[in-house]
Amino acid sequence: MTQPSPTADSLTRALSPSSTPSLAPDTRRPAWLLGAGSAVVASVFFAVLALGRWNAGNSADYDLGIFAQGADAWSRGHWPVSHIRGLSLLGDHFSPLLATWGLVWRIWPTPPALLITQSVLLGAALGVIVGYARRRAGWKVAVLIAVVGIFSRAVLTTAMFDVHEVAYAAIALAVLCIALLQHRFGWAVGAAVWLVLTKEDLGLTVFAAGCCWWWMYRSEGWRRPLILAAIGFAGVIAAMLVIGAFAPGSGTGYLAYFGIGKSNKLPVPEDHSLSPQRLLPVLMYVVLALVVGVRSKLTLLAIPTLLWRAVSSNIHYWALDFHYDVILWPIGLLAFVDVVASHRGLSAALSSARNERVSKGRARNEPVSKPGPAVWEIATVGVAVLAGFGLAVSEMADRSVAPASLFRAAPVVTNIRSLAADHLPKDARVATQADVGAYLVPAYDAYSLRPDQHPSVDYVMFTSKPKWLYQVPQCAKDKLIREGALVWRRGTVTLVKLDHRQRVTPSC
Repeated sequence: MTQPSPTADSLTRALSPSSTPSLAPDTRRPAWLLGAGSAVVASVFFAVLALGRWNAGNSADYDLGIFAQGADAWSRGHWPVSHIRGLSLLGDHFSPLLATWGLVWRIWPTPPALLITQSVLLGAALGVIVGYARRRAGWKVAVLIAVVGIFSRAVLTTAMFDVHEVAYAAIALAVLCIALLQHRFGWAVGAAVWLVLTKEDLGLTVFAAGCCWWWMYRSEGWRRPLILAAIGFAGVIAAMLVIGAFAPGSGTGYLAYFGIGKSNKLPVPEDHSLSPQRLLPVLMYVVLALVVGVRSKLTLLAIPTLLWRAVSSNIHYWALDFHYDVILWPIGLLAFVDVVASHRGLSAALSSARNERVSKGRARNEPVSKPGPAVWEIATVGVAVLAGFGLAVSEMADRSVAPASLFRAAPVVTNIRSLAADHLPKDARVATQADVGAYLVPAYDAYSLRPDQHPSVDYVMFTSKPKWLYQVPQCAKDKLIREGALVWRRGTVTLVKLDHRQRVTPSC
């Protein structure tokens, strides 16, 4: 019988799970320490950005005001209804996990409480990722992931643009990816259930996780992959049924962006052409994975999100200016860690085999080649890091975030609050421009002053800030002022008392 060669035998031993070599000489230090530190630093950083934006008067009723009203309803034991959105939030998106915001609201009933909660969720997600990277690939890779993760446009857009349900998805996706890499089925199931309770489209990601499990461990059979896929499929079906039960017209209007059903009448620009901008999320994922991470099997989890965003007619889904990329954030970072860790394990195995060749080569005076990382891999990682920082800087500049605002409210915020305190009775029904509504919750019953909604209100409040999303036309503001019974102005803020409770539409 032929005996295996010493070189092949050493390579087999090195690659076997029971004899995986130490990845770094200092792995005796707790792996969680760097992860915990990263979580704290990231949480504080994200909170400073979010609260600075809030104090600067740049928070919006879409979406902070909407979720604040939803949290207020949850805290009182009611289904989440938002007058700003004009419907039950369970008829807008399937996010029952946001009931936990009701608990936060009972402790501190103010929109900044949600901003801080979101910051902690995002920071915790990064902590989980960095902790795993530290243990799996060494402290150098973990530090790189920590820095790239904090200063990633994908997460900064979420941290700086009010609050969103997908903040809950970030930490669940981090756990799901690690569960796939570590072969932990129980953790994968827990993360999958968490995800389908976060938002309706994440059932597709969970279905992809089932496919990924089969790809990684197909020798085990179909039972576990089918369980994960079934959770994802059941999550999508349950979400559609719940949304249909709570939504006006028994269906979600968001499917109209995919050519299905009726429009939800959101004033979002649509484009049905084959614009190259549809590929922007793909480029974002490549940057998040630092290019080389695209080779990881975890990339399969990003495909559903990339596909539905690409085929949609909603141009906001293609853009890199909103919260949609935070779904790709943990997947891309952990895909990079997976590839690097696999490369390190293979390098260690090759090194073990090479040591035997070295000893023989020296005896024979033969040259011995040394394996090392490819130059193109190092170069592409460097380019991706620089691209990621460039995208982050441009996003922060575009949002005009001033951390110094954390310590002082801008005049527009002070004026909104003072006008409301002086002239609005408690629980007054007031229609507001997008940059006002969030600052009136929960003391007043805020509605949205937009052409697609016709709320019946007693007061109207708006600002003269330029270049605001869903800005009320100046001619419509002038008309409201002319028809109002009383008008109060303070700085850039105007409050109008109507003759009687009536339906208002900001049209000229």
